Formats: sequence, C-alpha cells, structure tokens
Amino acid sequence: MNPLLKKLLEPRQTEYLLVNHNFIIQETSAELHHYADTSGDAIPGADARISFPELIGIENILMSIIMGRLPSFELKGIARFADPNRPLYFDMLAIEHEGEQEDVPSKLLILIEDATEKMVMKQSLIQRANEANLLVSALAASKDYIDKVISSMGDALLVTTTLGTIKTVNQSAESLFGYSEAELIGHPLSIIVVEEKLLYQARHRYILCHQELLRELEVICTTKAGEEIWVEFSCSAIQTELQELYDFIYIGRDITERKQQEIEIRRSLAKEQELRQVKSRFFSMLAHEFGNPLSTVLFATKILEDYDDQFTSAEKQQYLQHVKSASKHMAQLLDDMRLLSSAEAGKLEFNPAPVDLQKFCSELVESIKMSYGKNHRINFICPELVAPAKKKDRESEEKQHWPALDSKLLRHILTNLLSNAVKYSPIDSNIYFELNCDNEEAKFQIKDAGIGIPIEDKEQLFESYYRAQNVGKIPGTGLGLSIVKLCVDLHGGKIDFSSDTGLGTTFVVKIPFYKQR
Repeated sequence: MNPLLKKLLEPRQTEYLLVNHNFIIQETSAELHHYADTSGDAIPGADARISFPELIGIENILMSIIMGRLPSFELKGIARFADPNRPLYFDMLAIEHEGEQEDVPSKLLILIEDATEKMVMKQSLIQRANEANLLVSALAASKDYIDKVISSMGDALLVTTTLGTIKTVNQSAESLFGYSEAELIGHPLSIIVVEEKLLYQARHRYILCHQELLRELEVICTTKAGEEIWVEFSCSAIQTELQELYDFIYIGRDITERKQQEIEIRRSLAKEQELRQVKSRFFSMLAHEFGNPLSTVLFATKILEDYDDQFTSAEKQQYLQHVKSASKHMAQLLDDMRLLSSAEAGKLEFNPAPVDLQKFCSELVESIKMSYGKNHRINFICPELVAPAKKKDRESEEKQHWPALDSKLLRHILTNLLSNAVKYSPIDSNIYFELNCDNEEAKFQIKDAGIGIPIEDKEQLFESYYRAQNVGKIPGTGLGLSIVKLCVDLHGGKIDFSSDTGLGTTFVVKIPFYKQR
C-alpha cells in the first residue's frame, strides 16, 4: 500500500481547547501548542485569539454557538509555516460545551485535527492535474499546429499501416488523386499507386532489416477519373505505440509535367539522332546513286573521246546508250528529290482530270518493261472498264466515264511500285498488276515473288531514305515508297501491303475518284 495512503487511513489524534464566552482559554490538550501560531500563548488563562488568530472576526458566530443558536462552525486547511521545509495544516471545529451544572454557563469547545498529509496529497493531486491539463493543452496545441502544417502542405501526404492500408491523408492528396478523405481512408494504397508492390517490398525490407526506405521513387498513379499521373514519393517510418509496429508516411509530388518534358526531350533527342542517321543515309545514298551513273558517263565519254576512230558505229551506239541510261537515272533521282522536297514544303499540287485508266496503265506497263522489266514477265489484268459506245462520238462518250485523277501523281505511284517489284524479284519471275474500279474507287494491286519485307522494317517502310535490311547490294534511294505514300495521301487514298520474307510482296492502293465540288 502507498505509505501516504496508509498514513491517512491510520487513526488520527485530535487536540482541543476549551474557551469561555470571553474567549479565555479554560483548558487545553497536551499537544495543542503544536498548532498555535505562538505556542507559548496557548495556555489556560490566555486569550485564544492570540494563539489562534483565525478566531478573530468570527466572534459573533462563535457566540451564537455558545448560546445554542448554531450547532457548529468549521474552518478547514489552516496553515502554519513555522518550518518552511515542513508545513503544517489542520482543521478546526467549534461546538458548544455545556456546563455540568445548570447554573454554569456553556463554553466553546474547539477541536483541532491534523490535516497535513491530506492537504499535501490534495496539493500534489492539484499540481499533477494542472500539469496534466497543461500537457493536454500542449498536446492539443501541438496537434492543431501539426494539422495546420499538414493541411497547408503543397505536397500530398498519406499515412499507411504496415500492410499499406491508408490511415491519414491531407487536402493536397485529395486534390491530387480526386478522392475524398472518406474514399481513401481504410482502403489499400494500391487504389491509387499502380506499382504499389515496390512500396510494399520497401516497407518489409525496413521492418526486417531496417534498410533505408526509398527516396524520390517515381511511380505511376491513377486518379479517381482514371487519369495516369507520375508522382515522386519519399517514405518515412514512424514507431507506433506497439513495439516493432510501424506506420509509414508517404509524401508525394506531382511530376507529370516534368516526366512529359523528359519524354519530349528524349523524343527530340531520338528524332535528332534519327535525323542524323537519315542525313547520313541520304549523303551516302547521294554519293552512291549519283556516283555510279556519273562514273559511267565519264568513262563512256572518255572512251569515245580517246578511241573514236577505233570503234564501229554499233560499238559507239552501245557506249552512247550507257550515257543515256546513266543520265536518265540521274534525272529520275533529281525528279524524285524535287517531288519529295515540294511535298515537304507543302507545294506539291493536286490537279485531277479525267484519265483513261486502262490505257494509262497499259502504256505504263510497256514503258516499265522497256526500261526495267526486260527480264521479267509483267502481267497486266484489267476487266472492261467502259462498255463500247453505240454513238458515233465514241471517244467523247468514253471520256465522260473516265475517273478524275492526277495522272502525274498516279504515274509516280505506279512507276515506283512496279519498278520495285521488278528490282527486288528474281529474273524470269512473274509480276501481276491488276486494276479494278468499283464504288467510285480505283484499286491497284501489284504482286511480286521477290525478297519480301522483314517484319522489323514494316513500320518504317514509308519513311524517306529508309530501306529494308535485306536489300543487300540492290541499288536504291529509299525515296520511292515515301513518294508513293505522299501521292496516295494527296488523292485521299490508302495504301496497304502484305509480305513474307523470301516469298514476295503485294501492295494494294485504293484511290477514290475526285468529285468536283
């Protein structure tokens, strides 16, 4: 038992003094002097008010008790500080003391009970209560301060349990993720963090090994609206009231704009690198494509200049044919480059006019055969597009049915596709060129049995100066298909292809007939 409590429960001795109606002490107990203000005056015959000045001012009340008009009067917690290190407290109770004989007047009996331990305990309890109140006030002020700091933070704050259940969020977190506080608290962190497994592993590494928590971890989060955002989290652990049980604080900052800028920078760098590669390929192609025909022209003219009198007419004609072929190749290359440059500058014109497609394609096939396809079989397939007219002016009648297309752009489309089919197909192989017109649309299909296009090259096939990886030493500029795509787009058409490496390629071009608005 507490010693102080034990002492309070023990029987306590009561001292007393007996005074008459003039407050003269008649009788005292043996230890009364311990409680007197001046111990030497607490003796019979002395005025009680000298040794107990607490009686001064209440004489009328005390006389009412002596005369029987009041039963009693009590004063509590009277203090004596004779010894500063040991204060003394007592309670005083005044009651009537009747005389033994009827003619003897009543006196006043004053009982004194030691209350030191009780008062010391009371003061201690009051002090502790005051201290507790101060502590509660300080905690409340501290909580209010922390709450204001958290609520005014620009960064999102989330507090979770070890298992990742959200316990606390601030206003910034609600604004960032689009959820209310009630929608987040009690739910797993994975409701907003896509890669929550990384944070889960980090928490358990800290619990098991006290490894440093992740700092500035960039993760993808999802908002309530389903939007993906980038958030940079820093994580800290705080000990809970239970040993070895932690809560985890996550402070997150929206870095979506920064990540987008980084992505754009990487794209720009990749584009710049790609442009460098394109530029390098372009100059390499330029040197190669112009170098060979120029060398042919220079060689042939040098031979003719130095040995003109030694050649027959047929031999001279052969060398002149080499010069003509090389010059034609360079002219075609320059024409392709001018066309591509005009298209990129937005200056490539679209001039539709009625075209006899069957005749146009037939003549084009013959031209390709003479220029490129002497060693290949180009099979042109075309149904009857226009029924014979019964009127005399047949040509005028047929022209009314011709579709309106840009013949110049169409020539670029078909020439490049047919020449590629010839270039990348084995000698003596078949090339099929089919023309169909239906539903106000012209469909051109060119199929070869050539080297095909590798899967990894298909996405970039229509880019300028790009050539597939399997072309080997077959000459080419990488401009043909990009020109085809530009010309098809100007018509508002579509181009598709299918290919198997080593088995051939089929290109399908669909061009709608132009309608005058």
